[in-house]
Amino acid sequence: MSACRAFRGVALAAALEGAVAGTASADPIPPQNPAAEEKAVREGDFVTPRYEPAAFPIIGGNSDIGFEFGGVGTLSYFADGVKPYRWNMDLILDASIKQGPSGPEIAQTNFLWQIDAPDVLGPGRRLNPEVAYSRTINYGYFGLGDASSGVTPAGNLNPFRYHEWIDTVAQVRSSLRVALVGPISALFAAQYLFVAPSIYQYSLLASDAAGTGGSPRIYATTANSLPSLAAGFLYDSRDDEVFPTRGMLHEVGVRGELGFPLDNEVRYVEAGTILRGYVPLGPIVAAARFVANFQFGNVPFFDLFQAGPFDQKEMLGGSAGIRGVPVGRYLGPIKMLGNIELRAMVFQFTVLRQTFTLGADAFFDTGRVWSDYTFHSPLDGTGAGLKYGVGGGLYVLWGQAAMLRVEAGYSPDAVSENPSLPLGIYVNDGVMF
Repeated sequence: MSACRAFRGVALAAALEGAVAGTASADPIPPQNPAAEEKAVREGDFVTPRYEPAAFPIIGGNSDIGFEFGGVGTLSYFADGVKPYRWNMDLILDASIKQGPSGPEIAQTNFLWQIDAPDVLGPGRRLNPEVAYSRTINYGYFGLGDASSGVTPAGNLNPFRYHEWIDTVAQVRSSLRVALVGPISALFAAQYLFVAPSIYQYSLLASDAAGTGGSPRIYATTANSLPSLAAGFLYDSRDDEVFPTRGMLHEVGVRGELGFPLDNEVRYVEAGTILRGYVPLGPIVAAARFVANFQFGNVPFFDLFQAGPFDQKEMLGGSAGIRGVPVGRYLGPIKMLGNIELRAMVFQFTVLRQTFTLGADAFFDTGRVWSDYTFHSPLDGTGAGLKYGVGGGLYVLWGQAAMLRVEAGYSPDAVSENPSLPLGIYVNDGVMF
């Protein structure tokens, strides 16, 4: 679980604070990625010292959290030939309002500060620390397995909250990328989370936590401290990090997590891979991603809808998985999903000496979960069991580094969150992958 999980509305990419600027080298640092260097020479200026500030009001949100408002600011500094910038810093403050059982309520509050420092520890070493806090009062929980039901039992005493719980999480995290040979790097991540879930009375989670609902045992339904370590490898041949048009980005890794207090019995190992590829088709880019994630041990129930050993994101549902499927709709230790997109940046204009570029995308997402390693659990149903989402969106690129994305995705599963409008609506940073 990470800040990416918490920030279901907007989360801009990485950052760095001023002290790191003093580490600038007098000479351009040799490129780690020849394709990115070639494109930088053609299109970008990473040598002339300059700042690129950008700020976006957060007015949007999505179908999971309701109407979101707040602000996000980002500051990038370009110099010394370092790509994609010498440093970058982001700050996000936001909240959301959604209709509750007795009227509008604050569904989510978020704080995130994160930094990105390419070459801060020397050429080829990239550091990404972050601090985050979030509280969400309507997180989804529909039980384990690919065949979980979105139906509230007749006569339930708390029907509005039957599939919901309250999530409160504080996080301190840092990742380190170390260049090895060519496009290959080693990846490391260290994280500390304090997670304090609260369970609504008469909810499905209350029943499963008490062991009265017939579900397998679930873990971490009370407060836990969760330190974790991850390690693995990255292959990056993209021509650009903000909007790649060719190349590949692959990662593979393992992560171990141990929960405290120990008598809560939270301990597990996660292994996963994410494969991404980009092919130019004239002015259009065809992009694809495949995710496979496996968790072994006593996994916290909220990590059962996460995937990615380095930067955990909400999957299957949500803006990082199958768009249109609500967050928390499907939980399991085994997850596989794929995404295909056609995307393009099509129109550039200038306002008050600031350059903006508009673009668009169309996508199809699909995948499923399994609740155990027999692959025959009744909780997973029969047949292929594939969930899907289809839709499109718009991009706004401010300068070279600040990208805003607004998307809408249809899925049949969206009716469990929005019966009258089966769409997921998302406002996020950058391209999805």
